[in-house]
Amino acid sequence: MVKIIEGKTTLFVPKSSLNEKVPPKLPAFFNPLGKLTRDISILIYSSIANNIPNGIIMADSLAGVGARGIRVAVEVPNVNMVYLNDLNPTAIRYARISAKYNNVQKKCRFSIKDACVFLIKHSAPNKKFHIIDIDPFGSPSPFLDCGLRALNDGGLISITATDTAVLCGVYPEVSFRKYYGRSLRTEYCHEIGIRLLYGSLAYCAIKLDCGIQPLFCHTSAHYTRIYAYIFQSKEWAERTASELGYIAHCFKCGDRIVSNIPITHCKVCGAIKKLAGPLWIGKIYNYQIVNQILTLSKQIGMKKCAKIAEIAIEEINAPPTYYTIDKLCDELGIPSISPHELVNELKNKGFNASRTAINPNGVRTDAPITILKEIIKSLI
Repeated sequence: MVKIIEGKTTLFVPKSSLNEKVPPKLPAFFNPLGKLTRDISILIYSSIANNIPNGIIMADSLAGVGARGIRVAVEVPNVNMVYLNDLNPTAIRYARISAKYNNVQKKCRFSIKDACVFLIKHSAPNKKFHIIDIDPFGSPSPFLDCGLRALNDGGLISITATDTAVLCGVYPEVSFRKYYGRSLRTEYCHEIGIRLLYGSLAYCAIKLDCGIQPLFCHTSAHYTRIYAYIFQSKEWAERTASELGYIAHCFKCGDRIVSNIPITHCKVCGAIKKLAGPLWIGKIYNYQIVNQILTLSKQIGMKKCAKIAEIAIEEINAPPTYYTIDKLCDELGIPSISPHELVNELKNKGFNASRTAINPNGVRTDAPITILKEIIKSLI
């Protein structure tokens, strides 16, 4: 056992988790590379804390050693209680030690249960949570339904998926089974993965007469993570259903169309398009939340989080999907240019354009593919 510090919190974790490239599941799982995701959670949960007048009750349903849950108990204001659950009793033992060391043991409740058993136990009206975190090994799909049932109306759910090969187009049929939509291997496959995860949450919510409001998302090579408010009403369910659709991609010319219905022919070059979806085609960020993340991250010196939020604010009203500059320049046989330069030129030409926090080499724009390529060539 070793002691580490994240944010304002001291955590006790297995020594083996710091020495291995891939952290082992035993004796208990802790991923030191997950610090950024935990930092972002602290910022988002802090942003909504003041909107819950009687205090937050949060569930870390797959807590591991309790890194996220203990940090919430220590660092997020207006938290009354954090429930930390994991099926591994050794992991919960580590969580108890960290809670006691940080003097938040009175705020913490511990349990050793299957995540769905734990969540269903809290599905009664007077036992539900304001925040539920679902952070499993692999796919979160087995836990979405029970997570939604245990969440208060207007509550926040945060979900991690680590099966990136499935979400990013390597196994599209597996994606359909787990997330109700097929993935597609494109240069913007990580955004497709985010939208499939939101779409899966949306489908689970709709059948419970609920709707979703996406707040924030981020991704890396090994995980995808989303945050959303959940609202209980048929009106919200119908609104959510209207934001589901498809992305049609042309692998011949690079054109893409986002639509509620499948589109199979490319209007630019006439080729047959490949489809991703059904998936979420609405907005994936909420301006108020992203702006609060930016403000808080600057105040407490979380520079990586601030950089992500700064770019996310740019793209809130930009079109779905992005282009990667290296790929376009390779196709054109020209040297690469900077995303910032291309965005400025697109805006000068009257198009909607922004960078994207999902890919540092990506640019979002509503410019047609043919015009986009001409603009890139003009910048050389």
